[in-house]
Amino acid sequence: MLKQAPKDLREKAHIMANEKKYKFECEELRKQLAKMQDEFKKDRKRSFDDDASKEISKLRDETEQLQKKLSLQMQEDEVLLKEMELTGSAYEDMQEMNSRLTQQLKEKDDANFKLMSERSKSQQIQKLLKEEKESLTEQILSLQSHIEAQNQVVRKLEEKERLLQNHLSTTEKELGIRQKALEQNKRNAIEAAQSAADLKLHLDKYLSQLKEAQSLVAEKSSVHQQEAFKTKRLNEEVTYWKRKYERAKKFELASTADEVLLEEIREYKEQLTCPSCKVNRKDAVLTKCFHVFCFDCLKTRYDSRQRKCPKCNGPIGANDFHRLYLA
Repeated sequence: MLKQAPKDLREKAHIMANEKKYKFECEELRKQLAKMQDEFKKDRKRSFDDDASKEISKLRDETEQLQKKLSLQMQEDEVLLKEMELTGSAYEDMQEMNSRLTQQLKEKDDANFKLMSERSKSQQIQKLLKEEKESLTEQILSLQSHIEAQNQVVRKLEEKERLLQNHLSTTEKELGIRQKALEQNKRNAIEAAQSAADLKLHLDKYLSQLKEAQSLVAEKSSVHQQEAFKTKRLNEEVTYWKRKYERAKKFELASTADEVLLEEIREYKEQLTCPSCKVNRKDAVLTKCFHVFCFDCLKTRYDSRQRKCPKCNGPIGANDFHRLYLA
């Protein structure tokens, strides 16, 4: 029947078969999209929902665009069918009216030319639809790889959550142990505070006893210093009286009075010279022990940090020695 039918009807049947084929492919794509949407709905709870929803919306937009193109193609096919019906009626009229044959043939040629151009257009649309189908399959594959990557991320997050839960349990155990140790430390601190209070009481007692002992030691040391000073004075007086005794002996033993006088002059000179350097005259006195030396000796001793009396080793300060003027 198709072979016997004219070319217009054959092309029309071919176009309708192509339309059915594309409709079937669109329905398969819709089913795949529905499956993908279900998978995305399941994975949306675990993975990143925003990216998947954006891609689904893109796919929906593309399917809507394809549907719009299909509706346009259907409209064009209907127009073509109408034109083909017109051409059939014109062909029957052409058989009846030989006079209008030439004009109808021209119109038919024009219509055939239009059909050929539309056929080429439809072939181009088929190519575009195939390319779009391939791009959709590539997008589906990329979406599947993206879903797998998101599943791996979710698994890693679950592993991290398990590790964190284990760490949390260990930290809770450590916290319990530390709380027990803290309570024990608090008890020890209370006991230590009680013992510290007892020790403080004992310390206050010992401090009061120590103060009393220090006051007794200070009194005894002052008494001892006074006694030492008295003993020094007594020793000096003893030496003075010894010298007087020796002088009296010399007077008894000496043959002449001049020798005795010369010896006394020598002794007086010794008394006037500094006992430290034995060169300079005595011109400075220590106010603490009242020993007399030359000012240069005392100054050099103070500057060289030997701040003690050369005779009694008593401590001296900057204001403890003064000049002494012997007329």
